[in-house]
Amino acid sequence: MATKNLAFLTFLLLFAGILCQCESAAPTEEKEKVNANFYVRYLADALQLKGQATFFGSDSTALQIPGGVAFMGSGTQERELPGQLTRYETTLQTPYQTDSRFTFKLPQTESQKEVTVSMSALTDFEVTQASKSEGLVLALDGNLQKDETILLLFTDPKQEARTILRPGPLSKKDLLIPADALLHFEAGEYRLYLVKQSEQNVVGDELDYSFTVEYYTAEKSFTLTD
Repeated sequence: MATKNLAFLTFLLLFAGILCQCESAAPTEEKEKVNANFYVRYLADALQLKGQATFFGSDSTALQIPGGVAFMGSGTQERELPGQLTRYETTLQTPYQTDSRFTFKLPQTESQKEVTVSMSALTDFEVTQASKSEGLVLALDGNLQKDETILLLFTDPKQEARTILRPGPLSKKDLLIPADALLHFEAGEYRLYLVKQSEQNVVGDELDYSFTVEYYTAEKSFTLTD
């Protein structure tokens, strides 16, 4: 009888140990992954740098960031947009820097997180050839990576806007716009500025984000001949 009681007691102890192990092995609640969009725009003629950031939960609901967001070490303003979306933004007067930094704390975390978005400047350009029959040639002070584009924004003799998009990569300094791209352009006086743009998506452990960086050159004038 004592042997049966001992066996039963041993069984109870083993069963209790298994329950304890199961409870200790129960998965901890995972932190919600955050999604974000970052936007940087630089206007070369005004030396003006703008930074914007918006955040979303994994279910696409808008998120607010405790303590706000800093851009290039400066605080940002909160703007309430439709759909209860909060956009953090600021505008700075500063020379262009290749790296732009956003700093913030994610919900339910204590440590600061920094996101750096990068794109080299397109500091200047010259129109070295402008002919409807031979095309347009621009000498660029800067290059173009595979994930970057250059948008040419023209104001034609009738003060109407025209655009041409050139995707990267481009390693040489001369950008050729062939004659067939100018088929519907009329000869005359033009104004032109360029927008260099980079768009990327980044996947992380706590944060997935996309970013867009745009660099607007100063405007130049030229004459398009036949």
